[in-house]
Amino acid sequence: MEEIKLLMILILLAVSNNLTADTNTNSTAVPNANSTGAPNTNSTTSATTTPASTDPPSPSEGSQNLQFSLNQNFAPDLSDQSSKGFKTLAAAVVLQVNRVFSNTTGFLHSLVNSFKSGSVITNMTLVFANKSVVPNTSTILSTFTNSNTTLNIVPGSITVSPNSGGAPRLTVFSLLISPVTFAMLLTLD
Repeated sequence: MEEIKLLMILILLAVSNNLTADTNTNSTAVPNANSTGAPNTNSTTSATTTPASTDPPSPSEGSQNLQFSLNQNFAPDLSDQSSKGFKTLAAAVVLQVNRVFSNTTGFLHSLVNSFKSGSVITNMTLVFANKSVVPNTSTILSTFTNSNTTLNIVPGSITVSPNSGGAPRLTVFSLLISPVTFAMLLTLD
């Protein structure tokens, strides 16, 4: 019986830890295209670029969430942000998205937050200079839907939503699960 109590306590601790949000989300980004969008045709000089920020938006920056599905098979390594497959696809997606929004006032860069199974569901964050220049969701949706990219996007899969930021809200379930489980543990004798 003591083993069962100990096991339930460990499960309770694991569940409690999973209810706490990690605010340091990992994302992948690549630099924006140059401001004119034209390629560098000067062959006598080499261009150096500074990688775009891979950090989530700062409190002073504005952002929107962008999600869409790519019409390609999902590979398991796309779930691992440190894998070559994730990094390669994320770089290609970010390059295209940055080009689409490069002429949008205040746009800084985009971040791939994750890829999920279902073709390849791409979750991104669009980062803007500040909250006052963030376009509304319908403008972002229209800009991206009407863009010309090499991404093979599943028609009708594009969604845009405000980036709420911060930790997820506690639900009635998450507030009740710990005390109820703990009470159950106390009655096991």
